Amino acid sequence: MNFDTQIDRKIYPAQKWNPTDLAQHFGHDNLLPFWIADMDLPAPPEVVSKLVARAEHGIYGYEYRPDSFYDSVIDWYKRRHGWLIKRPYIQSCPGALSALATLISQHSDEGDGIILQTPVFFEFRLVVRKNKRKIVKNPLKLVDGRYEIDFEDLEAKAADPRNKLLILCNPHNPVGRVWNREELEQIAHICQKHQVLVFSDEIHGDIVFQPNRYIPYASLSERTGDHSFTAISPAKTFNLAGMVDGMIVIPNEQCRQQYDSFADRFQINRTNVFTSIAVEAAYAEGDVWLNSLLEYLAQSLTLMKEYFNQHIPQVKLIEPDGTYLAWLDFRELSVDAKELDTLLTQKAGLALNSGYWFGREGAGFARMNIAVPRKVLLKALDQLRYAIS
Repeated sequence: MNFDTQIDRKIYPAQKWNPTDLAQHFGHDNLLPFWIADMDLPAPPEVVSKLVARAEHGIYGYEYRPDSFYDSVIDWYKRRHGWLIKRPYIQSCPGALSALATLISQHSDEGDGIILQTPVFFEFRLVVRKNKRKIVKNPLKLVDGRYEIDFEDLEAKAADPRNKLLILCNPHNPVGRVWNREELEQIAHICQKHQVLVFSDEIHGDIVFQPNRYIPYASLSERTGDHSFTAISPAKTFNLAGMVDGMIVIPNEQCRQQYDSFADRFQINRTNVFTSIAVEAAYAEGDVWLNSLLEYLAQSLTLMKEYFNQHIPQVKLIEPDGTYLAWLDFRELSVDAKELDTLLTQKAGLALNSGYWFGREGAGFARMNIAVPRKVLLKALDQLRYAIS
């Protein structure tokens, strides 16, 4: 599989490359973008060919999701992750954030607490606030270059009856941790003990590097599945974010019926002819492509680590267990957050997500999307090197 070819995304309205968005978020419209979490790499050819064939049919009327759609999802998670999802558990949603907003509104009241493990994907915070819930932080601890969960603090936060739900990110965006079985079981023990529901965002779950292993939270036990909601999607895995919807796995029958009635009420369970084709093709035929992608990303990470060690030792890569998002530690430069922004944008000409976007715990860091052709990655590293030197 060739991921080195550079594809011009500017010929279509790609948000990552949009000068207006770049100017709005970074103050400059001519930057090399590494911020939005989609890939500048082509989707699997098996998906493309199926989409082309469907487009050539010429009729795009109302459709339903066939059995083969659900079979492909169920088989993928069973084959690659050892998780047996029963078909009724799979509910459709426009995306993980829309499902999160729905479930927060259904399982908590205004003013209730939602636990976030910061630094974490910044749109979680926006969803919590827009639903008039309280953000309760359970900050991660950086220990010897690796993030860990503060379980003592989590226990204290979960014990407060006003805190109703934990948003778990597995793999974690932006720090790249893939939580192991022991960590997940400890989360489950605490949350079950204090009757805290778990919303587990696992849309990056397929992007995991050896020897790490992604373990779906709901797969731990029947009881764990019963108090959790799991967001899954092929969007990140196969670079289909602008094409496919998400899915939310809800094993608890009462919660599932409650969610389903909401989906019916607001008509958010419709399907799209191209979405169904893309999801089924990706899950049924995407193994070889994904294995090649993981190897390519792992090589890019090795290149980055060696580059920093040799040329920019002041910058540290927090080596990820998974995701194609690199969490970079700039604290040795001894600059404040705004000075770091200036360095990255005005001097290096790069658009990276500032660490403080993910919470104040991320100050001094930045998130960089490395799912790009390696020549583009090297160009960015060179620009960063020259800016710092």
